[in-house]
Amino acid sequence: MRRIVLVTLALLFFAYEQWSFYTWMQQHGSVAAGLSHAWMTLRQDPMVFMAWNDMGVFTALVLTWLWRDLRRSGRSMLWWPATLFMGCPPLLVYLSNRPENATGSTD
Repeated sequence: MRRIVLVTLALLFFAYEQWSFYTWMQQHGSVAAGLSHAWMTLRQDPMVFMAWNDMGVFTALVLTWLWRDLRRSGRSMLWWPATLFMGCPPLLVYLSNRPENATGSTD
């Protein structure tokens, strides 16, 4: 049951990311224009800047945990760059295939 839920969430999140990127491109016309708008928003809104900082710290923690878990379990290290570049969907699929009794300890 856990596997079905996590894979379903991964697929929904992937679809949401694709829709968001498409909408973003429709609004800004090009990646450069979109990034320019994002940078302006980050500089003008302290709460958005704080949220990006928080997401950065959380991402670093998750990627550190994932690196250690991959090394401990001997699974393919390709999960790490997939998660770095694609975000949550590959991480959710990875978690769906993780053994139920995995503790996550790095002892």
